[in-house]
Parts: sequence; structure tokens; C-alpha cells
Amino acid sequence: MLEPLIAAVNGIPKIALAPLFLLFFGIGPMSKITIAAAGVSFVVFYNVYLGLRLRERELVEIVQVMGGRRHHVLSYVTLPTLAAPFFAALKTGGPLAILGVIGGEFIASTEGVGHELFTAATNLDAPTEFAGLIVLVAMTLILNGVLSALDTLALKRLGLGDRRSRGKTV
Repeated sequence: MLEPLIAAVNGIPKIALAPLFLLFFGIGPMSKITIAAAGVSFVVFYNVYLGLRLRERELVEIVQVMGGRRHHVLSYVTLPTLAAPFFAALKTGGPLAILGVIGGEFIASTEGVGHELFTAATNLDAPTEFAGLIVLVAMTLILNGVLSALDTLALKRLGLGDRRSRGKTV
């Protein structure tokens, strides 16, 4: 029911909303966090929504036939089904979050990597610009590493940790 509304709002470039977030939340970090969350939320929503639609109805019915209640369906079928799409969405959305923060810092900020990149570009300072880009690449790699570790931990906790190693021969 809400999908058309979410699709319409998703069509708005998130960076175009940055001035509104700056107006509502000020020039501080809260506006940058909100911009980042807005960019990531749609990626997460669509991946989780697709994961829910692809949940195997037969597994739900088997758990229910075996006397399982709603929380059993949630813990034994739904969460394991949604784990992979959720973490894939976070890995995809991570760079979008960084992009949102950098864009917010471009528009209005007194500090941060985006502010330094904007200042370096304005002053035609190529070494500082490249240094800022290297920092962004490092931030993205660190974020991806943290999300990969969380993904592995969550899959182990859900009993799905060895799925990735199946099919690989040593």
C-alpha cells in the first residue's frame, strides 16, 4: 500500500533535501546523519521488502503445522531469510551514506572531510583533494570491513554461517 509513496519519495535526489535537513537540524552533525540515513533507508527498505516477498511460504506453513507461533516463524524463517538482503543493503548503502555526509559538508559545514574537499577544490589544491579522496576510500573500506564482520557474525548467530563455505573445495 505504501510502495507507490515510497517510490515517489525515493525519486527525489537525497542531496536536494540537504538544504532542508540543514535548515531543520542545523549545521552540526545531526543534519549530516539525517542526510546519510535518508540515502540508505530506501536501499534497505527495498532489499528487505524483496526479502519478505521471496520468503518461502512452504517454510512458514511447515513451522505453523509443527505448532510454531508467530515468533517461531519470525526467528526460524523470516530473520534468516532477511539477513542476507539486509546486510547486502547495508553494504550498498554504506558508500551512499558517506556520499550524503560529504554532500552535506559541501553545502554547509565548518569541518569534516567534505568541507576540506570543498575548500581544496575552491583553492585548486590538488594534493589536498587527492588526500581527501584517499581518506574517503579508506573510510569506505573500513565501513565495508565492519559490515562484512557484522554480516558473518549475524549469519553465524542465525545458524547460517557455513552456507558460504559450502561448494568451495579446499
